Amino acid sequence: MTPAEIQACQWDAIIVGTGIGGATLGYSLAQSGMKVLFCEKGMDHLSTSTALTGDWTETLFERECEGDSYANYLKRSGRLSDPIFELSGITSRAVLPILGEGTGGSSTLYGMVMERFFPSDFEPAKYAKAATQAQIPERWPITMEELEPYYSEAEALYRVKATRDPLRPDTECRSILSPPSYSPANSELFEYLSAQGCNPYHVPMACDYKPGCRECIGFICEKRCKGDSVNICLEPALREHGAVLADNCDVLKLTTENTCVTTLHCRWNGADVTLRGNTIILAAGAIGTPALLLRSASKAWPHGLANGSDQVGRNLMRHLFDYYVVKPRKSPHESDLVKQLAWNDFYISDGVKLGTVQSNGNLPPPRIIARSMKEDISRHSSVLGFIASKFLPVIEQAVKASLKKTIVFASIMEDYPYPDNRLTLGTDGKVVINYSIHENDKERLELFRDKIKKLLKKYHPKLNQAAQKNSLLGHVCGTCRFGESPKDSVLDRYNKAHELDNLYVVDSSFFPTSSGTNPSLTIAANALRVAEHILKKHTNPTPCPTTLYK
Repeated sequence: MTPAEIQACQWDAIIVGTGIGGATLGYSLAQSGMKVLFCEKGMDHLSTSTALTGDWTETLFERECEGDSYANYLKRSGRLSDPIFELSGITSRAVLPILGEGTGGSSTLYGMVMERFFPSDFEPAKYAKAATQAQIPERWPITMEELEPYYSEAEALYRVKATRDPLRPDTECRSILSPPSYSPANSELFEYLSAQGCNPYHVPMACDYKPGCRECIGFICEKRCKGDSVNICLEPALREHGAVLADNCDVLKLTTENTCVTTLHCRWNGADVTLRGNTIILAAGAIGTPALLLRSASKAWPHGLANGSDQVGRNLMRHLFDYYVVKPRKSPHESDLVKQLAWNDFYISDGVKLGTVQSNGNLPPPRIIARSMKEDISRHSSVLGFIASKFLPVIEQAVKASLKKTIVFASIMEDYPYPDNRLTLGTDGKVVINYSIHENDKERLELFRDKIKKLLKKYHPKLNQAAQKNSLLGHVCGTCRFGESPKDSVLDRYNKAHELDNLYVVDSSFFPTSSGTNPSLTIAANALRVAEHILKKHTNPTPCPTTLYK
C-alpha cells in the first residue's frame, strides 16, 4: 500500500509498537481477518539492507564506522537512539538505556526468557506489608487461573523450551518443548545447587537453537533463531494475514471525539500524516506509551489522555538486577550454551518477596563493561573518572581476566510501585525519569544478596552490584497500570482505558506490580487475552462517532 492509501484507509485496528505486546496482539487480530496497521517508530529490520545484526552496537561502531553517526548505528541496531533524562535529586543527566526501537521493539535484544508469574504475583500485597509508601493493590484485576490458558497458548506460539520448575504445582499445564542438554559447566552447577537443597531447572527459553547459536543478548540475532516478536508474530502477520507495517512512523499525538480516539497524528519518513482506526492499541513500551498519552494533552484532557486518575507515568518499576560471577571446575567452552539454569528458592523468603536467579548468558565485551565502569566512577567523582579514563586498557584487561571461563548468574528482584517513581515530560517534550530505590527495597536487596552469596560460597562468587544503576531500566513497567477503579488505575481488566471506548494498552505499562521474574511471557499471554476480547467486540461493534468512519 502507498502512504496515501494507508492514510485513506479506515483500519479495524491500529497498533503503535511492534514488541511482544503489540505484535502478538496484532498477529491474533490479523489471523482473524481484521484489517491491521502496525505503526513502528524505528526501522524495519526485516527488509532493510542497512540493519546491523550479530554483535553489540558499540563493537560494530568501532569496527566499521564509515562516517555514520553513533545515533544512526543505534537505530540500525534496533536500539533506542533518543536520550532519556534521568532526574536524581537536583541533578539531571541524559542516559541511553538498552531498550528496543524498531521492528520487534526490545524483544530483538532480550535474553529470550519466557517465564510464567507465580500465583503470589497476582496477590502482591500479601508479602509487601512493610512497603507502606508503595501503591500495591491487594490483587490484580485478573487471576492466575484466568491467564493460565493464555500462558499455554503463548508458550506454544513462542516455542518455549524448558524443563519443569520443581517449585511449581504438578497440576500446572505447560506447553513447553525439550531444551538442549546442559553444558558440562552447567551440569556441575545443577548438581551443586541440588545438593544444597535448591530446585534448579532449565530456564524457559524462546530460542530455536540453530547450529552455532550464540544465545544473542543485547543485539539482533543474525541467525534468526531468537524467538522475538518479529519472527514469531510480526512477519507472519504481514506475510500471511494482510497486516500492514508503517515503519519510521513516529506517532506524536492522539486526538479524540467524545470518548473515542479518532486520529493519530504522525511523522512518517519526514512527512506529517494522519491515520484513523476503529480500535487503537498502544504497545510502545512502558516509556513510550505513557509519554504519548502525556503528549496528547488537550482542552478535554488537560493532564494527558486517559489520565483522569493522574496515574499515567506513575508507579514506574524496573527489576533490580545484580550479577554473580562464578568459575566452575568444568570450564565452559566458547561454543557451549551458557544461559540454561534458574532457581526460585528465594522467590518468597523470610516472609517477603525477593525474586528469581538465572543464568545471565554472555555479557557484553570487556571493553563495553570497562567503559560503563568508567562512567559510573565519573558520576561519583570527576577526578577519579578522569584517572579511570587514562587506565581504560588496564581496566578492560582486568575485566577480561575476571570473566574468563566463568558463568554469570543474574538475580532479578521485584521492584515495588511508588507514585513518586515516575515518568514526566520536560518543557521540550523529552522524557524525564524520576526514580529512586526506597528503603524497603534496599533491605530486601541486602537479604537477597546474603542468601545468594551463602548459597554460592563454594565458588567464591564475585558480585557486581548493578541494582542501584537507575539507567539500566531493565524490564521497565507499570506506568499505565490496570485495575478495578478509574480513580487509581488507567486501564480496566481488559486493558482498555477506563475513560475511553476504543483505546487499549498491551505493553508492560499495564503491570500493577512487577513480579520477581521476566515479564515477556506475561505480556504475550495478556496480549492474546486482550485480542480475544477485542475480537468479540469486533464481531458486534459499538460504533464510535460517525466522523471516525469518514
